[in-house]
Amino acid sequence: VPRVLQSRFSLPLALVCVPSSPAKTTKFKITVDTNQPPVDLKLIFPEFSAKSEDKDGNSLAFQFLSGAKVAVLASKTSQRYRIQSDSFEDMWLVVKELVHRFNQHFSKMGVKDFKKSFSGPLPLQEYFLSVDHHFQLRVSAQQYQDLLSERAVQFRAIQRRLLTRFKDKTPAPLQNLDTLLDATYSQVMALAEAAEENRAQLEEAFVRLRSATHLLVLLLSLWQGLTPDQTAILEATLLPLLQDTPQLGWEESCDAAVSHLLRTCLSRSPKDQATSLAQAGGPVLSLPRDTARLKKHITLLCDRIAKGGRLTLASEGNVQVPAQVQNLAAPGGVEPIAEVPGDGEELGLPREATKFVKKKQPSKKVKKDKDSKEKKEVSRETSEATVTEEVGGTEEPVKELTKVKESKKDSSKEAKEDVKKESKKESSSSREKKEKKERDKDKEGKEASKDSGDKKVSRKSSVKVKEKKKEPEALDG
Repeated sequence: VPRVLQSRFSLPLALVCVPSSPAKTTKFKITVDTNQPPVDLKLIFPEFSAKSEDKDGNSLAFQFLSGAKVAVLASKTSQRYRIQSDSFEDMWLVVKELVHRFNQHFSKMGVKDFKKSFSGPLPLQEYFLSVDHHFQLRVSAQQYQDLLSERAVQFRAIQRRLLTRFKDKTPAPLQNLDTLLDATYSQVMALAEAAEENRAQLEEAFVRLRSATHLLVLLLSLWQGLTPDQTAILEATLLPLLQDTPQLGWEESCDAAVSHLLRTCLSRSPKDQATSLAQAGGPVLSLPRDTARLKKHITLLCDRIAKGGRLTLASEGNVQVPAQVQNLAAPGGVEPIAEVPGDGEELGLPREATKFVKKKQPSKKVKKDKDSKEKKEVSRETSEATVTEEVGGTEEPVKELTKVKESKKDSSKEAKEDVKKESKKESSSSREKKEKKERDKDKEGKEASKDSGDKKVSRKSSVKVKEKKKEPEALDG
């Protein structure tokens, strides 16, 4: 089974820089504050103290292999340490090493409440200089690429013209096509060399931009006291790429990451955060026109963090999402966000109303079922009455069945009247009128059934008399 083992270690600072004399005038300065008394810099950097010119241990200078110088000055009265240099990006390694060695020094001394901070304003303008330099080199690389493609097309067109001239049996003048070919070739070579030089500068600028970004993240963490998890999120946001490519550059990817943080965990209102979560993706990342939008977003990110914004990716699940945003998010393929309990009760019907609606509908069905059952029973009774009349030929069972019908109809009437009393509460006069009408209908139905029964009995009796008359005749025969 393949396994992966990872180990992180830090190389010594002496591999990239040597001790030097501090410069008198510098452009960029950074001050780091501590809550412990000032420490001799010779104890913090012992490998550089032997060759340093300062004997008091209050100042120490480093010269990188690239030529830049960085100086560290310790205050004699306060707990402040100043790092200054002419290059903003080169200060990152020294500041990082200084903070790391301070932590080791005070932990060995047994100090548990050691704190370090950065009180001055963030050097955003100095940071934006490296951003602009990197962006300009990217634009130049794109321009060189376009010019090279144009000159290559022109070079191939001239070659085709020359080939057609050389293939002709009758020679024709070249019309200075050879000189044009030489000039185009020299232009292609010059553009290729310039593009290669620009590519090398772009790689160096990207390394410097990464160093400046690391310094900005370190100062932000010291300024606001960010936790290691928050610092890791900030580094992943401002340094999303390990290598800059023509297809995907640092500016557009960093802008997308910063915009996502501003819309989610650093948003001012939960409504904005919910709408950002409902979006089904942003525009295609490409080289922007300028860096104004990126600078604005980075400045806004620092302001939100300074005002107490929390860098966390787990806060997206705790956002209260309105119903309108859920409806917008549903067709876009976004997973539905759980509603807050309590919002649905206001929109829905009260419990009493739902009970009434649920009970009302099946009651109608029960009534219809009862009516259909009564009709079926009545039809069965009429069929039984005709059968009894055919068999017996008497009127007594007919009367008994009609009485049963009347009793069942009366019982159904009473049930209906009880339901009507509960629901509608009709007046006594209307009830009497309805009862009279129903009694009249019952009487008419009884008389009709009796007449039909008499007719059937008379018919069948005559048939039986005829059969009896025929029987003696057959016997006589």
